[in-house]
Formats: sequence, structure tokens, C-alpha cells
Amino acid sequence: MASSASPASDVKYPDVANGLKTPTEPPSAAAIESSCRPLLEDVLRGIRPQSGVAYWPEFRAPWGVGFKRDWAVFHIVAQGTCWLQLKAWKEPVPLSEGDFAVVRRAHCHTMRDSPSTPAVDFADLVRTVAPGKSGALCFGGTGPATRLVCGGIEDRKGHPVMGGLPPLLHLKGGDSGAAGWVRSTVKHIISELDRGGTGAIEVANRLVDVLFLHAVRAFLDESAESGESGWLAAIRDQQISRALAAIHRDPHRSWTVESLARHVAMSRTMFAARFRELVGEPPQHYFTRLRISATAVRLRSSRDKLNAVAADAGYRSLAAFLKSFKRHMGITPGEYRDRRDGWPL
Repeated sequence: MASSASPASDVKYPDVANGLKTPTEPPSAAAIESSCRPLLEDVLRGIRPQSGVAYWPEFRAPWGVGFKRDWAVFHIVAQGTCWLQLKAWKEPVPLSEGDFAVVRRAHCHTMRDSPSTPAVDFADLVRTVAPGKSGALCFGGTGPATRLVCGGIEDRKGHPVMGGLPPLLHLKGGDSGAAGWVRSTVKHIISELDRGGTGAIEVANRLVDVLFLHAVRAFLDESAESGESGWLAAIRDQQISRALAAIHRDPHRSWTVESLARHVAMSRTMFAARFRELVGEPPQHYFTRLRISATAVRLRSSRDKLNAVAADAGYRSLAAFLKSFKRHMGITPGEYRDRRDGWPL
């Protein structure tokens, strides 16, 4: 089969230094917007979420359930209100009808009708009350009802931006502006699940993907000018942003610390130190993770042989690719390609 590797992006990345009076002058908001926007758009194109709707329970007060999983968990409030409490946060977050919330991997959290209501583990509750069932479930007491849609989103370790997302992404489903769009999308998801029929779950899953990408985009837009550390701070640095742009423009190129340092006119030592300070990892780790992330997208979107995927990604041998992929993703390329069914809670 012919290779389907994506060609290098032809996106133009403006130099963040354009318009600055001196090399030491911090970038203006306009310069940040001009330089970061193409890179942020390129990053969004590289995110390929795989959502899986698992349950759409109805809870009647009093009720409380807890979640702790190795992947990101999403909740949609289809009816009523509730409180989301992250274990690491002091204050709970109120959720209203039409809201969409994503809790990143490994963050314990609870959902309940009131912050004071005791919570039980959701997985244990399902196993005890409705063993072997998924989809529409009913729990709780006899009070006001809250309907949720719950499931998992693959929180892909290989993508460099995923690790920089906050523990909670929250889209509010109000009636106006962007929030109104969120609310209408949520209504479409609920309609598909209530109606059932051929492809209903798959349509709902793809709509959740859209909500997730919208939440990531909103976070990036809000944080691009204020990030103090991590990837968002790095794209505001004049030289490191140019290095990131080069890497994202051509992720399969055999980048080295030396070649990137030359590209941004820095010494190897200074570049490596600055990159690690801002991005949080050495440059070689970053572009290896980005390369693995690109191959992960290809594995899910084609049936190309692993030898071709490895060669196009710049690996000299299949064994080296397999080792690198498993080190970054936690599973083999074959296991990753075959795991397409979302993540049951």
C-alpha cells in the first residue's frame, strides 16, 4: 500500500520578533497574536481526540459519585445542576444544564447534587446496581433529577500540548454567543442518545470530540498571552517560539539540538537550557514526542504497514520505532491502532 504520510506543513510562521524595537523588548499583544496564531492552529490540527460515550445516567437527589481513571473523563449536564469537586481543589465547581466539563487523566473527582453529599465510586456503583450494563442508568434518591452524559477522551501522552492543559476544562452552555453554540451541540448529543438507532453513539462521540477541541482552543486563546511557564510561555519567547515553529512545520525531520540552535541563532548550551526551562523538557524529548504523536495519528487514520510508518517518521529500524513508541505511549503501535472503542468508565 502506498504511504499516506502527511507532507510537511506549508503554514507560514511569522517571526515573533517582528515589530520589536530592541531584542530585549517583550513582545506586544499584537506580535504575540501574529506569531502564535499559526502555531496554535497547527497544534490544534495535530490533536486527534477519541471520545467514547459510556453512560448517560439519571441521578435523583441525594446522590454523589466519584471517578478515578487513567484517561480523561468528560461530563455533560443534560438536565439539572450539580457540583464537580477535584480532589486537589479546595472549592467545588458548579455545573448547569448544557455545560461540558473534561477532567484530565489521573485527577480524582466527584460529581454530586450538593457539595456535602457523600460520594461512592461510580464504577463500583455500576457493578453493584447495574452489572454489565452501560448507556441509560438510574441511581440515587427521590429528589430533583440530574441527567448526565459521561465517557472518556483519550488523553494522548504523545502530544506536547496535552500535558500543558489544566486539570479541568469547562465550557458553559449558556444561551448566547459561543456558549449558545455549546448548548446546541449538547442538545444534539442528547437527541442522538435518546433517539438511538444506527450510528447514534458514533455521532455522539464525534460531537464530543468537537466540544473537546473547542474547549482546548478556548484555553489556548485565553492563555496565549499570560502563560508563565510551559508550552504557552515558550511560544511567547522570541527564539524558542521559532524553534517550536520549525519543529511543528516539519516534525519528521531529523532535528538535533545543534540544528535547532543554529536555526534560532543561539549557542547549543544556551538554547538547550532555555528550551528546557520554558517547555519543561529537553528539546530532543519534545521533538521525539511530537514525531510519535504524528505517527499515532497516521496509525489510526490508515492501515499502512509499520515499516513504512517508521521509515517516514525518520527511524532507521522498525525495532527503534517500536521501542520509542511504547516508551512514549505506554502501548505498542499495534495495540494503539486497534484500540478504537473509547474508554469505558
